Amino acid sequence: MTPMRKLPPHARGDARSAVGGKLFSLISRGRGDFMKLIVSFALALAFASVAAGQMVNEGTATADSTHQVADRPSSYFGPFRINGQKPAGFEGFDFFVLSYKENTDAEKDFRNALLPDKDGNVAVRGETVTAKGTPLTFETVQLVEAGTLKLFYRGHVIYKTVRSQPIKLTFTTVEVKSIKYAFSGEYLAEPVEEAGGHTELSGVLSKFKDGKLVGEAKVGFRRMSYQELTSEEPREPN
Repeated sequence: MTPMRKLPPHARGDARSAVGGKLFSLISRGRGDFMKLIVSFALALAFASVAAGQMVNEGTATADSTHQVADRPSSYFGPFRINGQKPAGFEGFDFFVLSYKENTDAEKDFRNALLPDKDGNVAVRGETVTAKGTPLTFETVQLVEAGTLKLFYRGHVIYKTVRSQPIKLTFTTVEVKSIKYAFSGEYLAEPVEEAGGHTELSGVLSKFKDGKLVGEAKVGFRRMSYQELTSEEPREPN
């Protein structure tokens, strides 16, 4: 697997430009993403409102599927670092990052490659980086975006969306110098302010040494900007 040290297209420059103009051009580029569904739904409500000669009352509707990872990959790819103080035994863990599974899709920022399959699985790869700068490639990784989306509207304006199931992430790393990590958790619907930052992903982080479980802790991850990551002092790999 090709190392991932190069900044992916969705994160080069300002992290906010990861989505930037690309997101707003998705509909016109015919990618059939979730935003197209939202716009179509809003337009249908508007037309119904005009036909009825009055505003549509507040209500809800359900979308069969979502494409949130494809629409906003930077929100799910990271980089992610433990929010607050690291649990005892995890001082050597620094951050992890996800990316497109295939290099060609990563270079083109090809969002169709991030659409979930019939079981909700999104094809990704990733790696964890230790506090000393050693990358541990993901041996297994599963990013699942399944379930329906409930749309709340007032008139012809959608003002809130609620997922029936959270987007889930699990991974295990390869073993390097007898150490490997595993994680199982889910992305939060809304960031939670705690420990001096905003937790966007929570779950259980595990540490293995020589194949044996030596540490396990419930952790919250905050999403970093690539500027924060690249501005740090270089570290000597262990």
